Amino acid sequence: MAEPASDNTDTAAEPDLEEGVADGEGQASDAAPGSVAADPAGPHAEGEATGSAAAPQRGAELGAATEDETDSTADRDPAPSPAGRPSGAYASVHADTNHGTQIGQWFEAVQRHSGAPLPPEMVERDLAEYVSIENGVELSRLLEDNRTLVLFADHHGSGRWTAALHLLATRPGEALTLRRIRREPGDSFSAEGLKGHKRTGWILDLRPREESIPPSCDFGLELMQADDLRYDGSYLVVILRTDLWNRIGHGAGDLARRPHPPTPASLLLKYLSSGGIADPKQWVDDHRIKEKLAGLRPGQVREWAQTLVRAESDYRTTTGRSTEAGSDGFNEAIDAANKAVSGWMDVLTDWHSKDGRTSYDRNYLLLAAVYDGEPVDNVHDRILSLARALGEKNDISTRLTGQQGPGLIQLAHQLDAELRPDGTLRFPGPGFAEAIVRYFLLDRPELIDKFIRWTAELCVDLAAHKAEKLAERLAPWILHHAQAARSTRTLLVVATNWSADSPLDRHAHALLVTAALDPEIGQLTRNATSNWIEKGNAPLLKTLAHAFQSVTPAHPEQMLRRLGDLASSLDQRVQFDIEQRADVAEAIGAAIDALWGDDGLRPLLRKTLNTWFASDQKGQQQAARSAFMHLALQRDDTGWLVLLSNSEDSIPDWVIRGWRIALESEEPTSLTHRACAAWLDATVAHPGAADLIVSTMVRAVHDSPRDYLRGLRFLNLVRLAEHWVSEEDAPNKEARHRSHATLMRSVREADPHRGRSQSEGGPAGE
Repeated sequence: MAEPASDNTDTAAEPDLEEGVADGEGQASDAAPGSVAADPAGPHAEGEATGSAAAPQRGAELGAATEDETDSTADRDPAPSPAGRPSGAYASVHADTNHGTQIGQWFEAVQRHSGAPLPPEMVERDLAEYVSIENGVELSRLLEDNRTLVLFADHHGSGRWTAALHLLATRPGEALTLRRIRREPGDSFSAEGLKGHKRTGWILDLRPREESIPPSCDFGLELMQADDLRYDGSYLVVILRTDLWNRIGHGAGDLARRPHPPTPASLLLKYLSSGGIADPKQWVDDHRIKEKLAGLRPGQVREWAQTLVRAESDYRTTTGRSTEAGSDGFNEAIDAANKAVSGWMDVLTDWHSKDGRTSYDRNYLLLAAVYDGEPVDNVHDRILSLARALGEKNDISTRLTGQQGPGLIQLAHQLDAELRPDGTLRFPGPGFAEAIVRYFLLDRPELIDKFIRWTAELCVDLAAHKAEKLAERLAPWILHHAQAARSTRTLLVVATNWSADSPLDRHAHALLVTAALDPEIGQLTRNATSNWIEKGNAPLLKTLAHAFQSVTPAHPEQMLRRLGDLASSLDQRVQFDIEQRADVAEAIGAAIDALWGDDGLRPLLRKTLNTWFASDQKGQQQAARSAFMHLALQRDDTGWLVLLSNSEDSIPDWVIRGWRIALESEEPTSLTHRACAAWLDATVAHPGAADLIVSTMVRAVHDSPRDYLRGLRFLNLVRLAEHWVSEEDAPNKEARHRSHATLMRSVREADPHRGRSQSEGGPAGE
């Protein structure tokens, strides 16, 4: 794999206000020891996969049993911002239950902080298996009486998020619009910002460890001011940590309660029932389950239930036999579930400790886990490559010839696995393949970096569908390693290689976004990208532009700075050819274009574009030109050009600057041709807007302190207009010619040097 230059990314420091805001306090945070998250935070994962492109595998985890990994906001409704910009976000992924479904599920963590209404289907999904908390009736009455409620607890998995959702979703009367309040960690909170939003259920989420509110802001007093909420028919639920509430809740103690979760047995019964288990009570009543239930938190109960459902289903599918109480299947499913929840550590330790175990055996086991679901024949083709990557040179590290070494059946038996007729392995239970890799990562820390890089390169060599499947499974291992090492070097190596491979570039994007939102290495990653920009190749820079776009709603100022840095870097990239430079600038412009639909971000985007317009750096001007041309092509729901939608009599100065910078390019791009054609088409289709559009073009050419570029702007406008009017088979040819003539006449007449040019015999516009 290509190794980027040393980046010193581990010490990159940049002060930021946008600290990550945890949104995943759910059951996976109580997962089995050793589970990997992306926050893969050490031994306990902090939630399930979250994402923007597909609905996560969650929603079953609710009630008091789980929390906030589920609060996505898929709709891009204009969002109020009661207390400033959106707070940060984090994404997490629970690797133990990864079955190739994580990609496209990591970015909702950004949007869930956008302040947009929580989609009803998401709320319904999250509450599908809600089990009422024991003090739910008291909390409902308290919220109705006061319009404000505070839910505090000491640890993840306590049920605050889903309890808040349920309380707001079940208010009497017309359904509430549920919103998560946007605020910056460390900022104060003002209830005034909630005023005027009718029938809204607000959730102020202050659970993350880094969340803080200045004690001087009179937070408790603010919560007591409920008149505006009552007038609007709205409610506010605050969810936070006990220690934070003790510091800032003075004067509002009567509004606060600790949620009392339902019993573990009732939760397990609910989850098993919804998971399709027949007669779930017989499982809950089994002594091997009962003895462990009492000490589990709600999230752990759900994790156990999911594992039990998978083990029971796997047994019935592979054997065709039943799992009724007392049967072999019943006992095997409970045994597999118990081992899976404990991480299979005892089973794997016994296997590795067996006398005569060779490096070849261990590599075979590891590769079989990496190739989970693939024919084992493929494993033998790669063992020598892995052995070399790990630095092994002795005979026992590679397969022996002839019949000297173990055969496929024997190796499968040694793994306590079954060799299926199709050549694939059936491991002994759920999560076993991931446990093998996790065991290796814990057992051989000095080899982690080599293994991850080798596996990432393997993704590039495999067929597309196999590569993507492996990349999805590899991502949590990469992130876990980055967390443990507090280093982003391997992350950079993998992202660089994957960015250059078309089937894997979206995985590079997903990996970088997840790392940038991770509660442990998010800030480290976001700071490190400053160095990556200076050293990355063109494919990586395009991926970075996409990643910055995805993270901007959570960290707007920092990510827009990064996009600006990325644009500036093009001036120094002498190794890039014209096409590579244009591709990166296009990616930056497309990022701004994609973010424009967020009303809350638009003022900051305009400020950013104006800065780039005025920059002396060609890279920023090129990126600004690309961004503006994208915006010039945007249309609203009626089909009208967005930049003209709110311009009845005049065009904003920044739009004039955008056209000016577009006309100052050495040669108009295809995107510029398309944008200009769209605006000139509008002069024909909407004659009432013709004067406004012509005036815009005239001002773009002439109203500028950079007079020395007036001739270039005029020449480019002539080129663009000539190309538009000469299009073959274009409708309304006569109207086009009239519009073209009006534009050319207007731009010539507006030339301040027109009189002098004519007297000297020079062409207008020079």
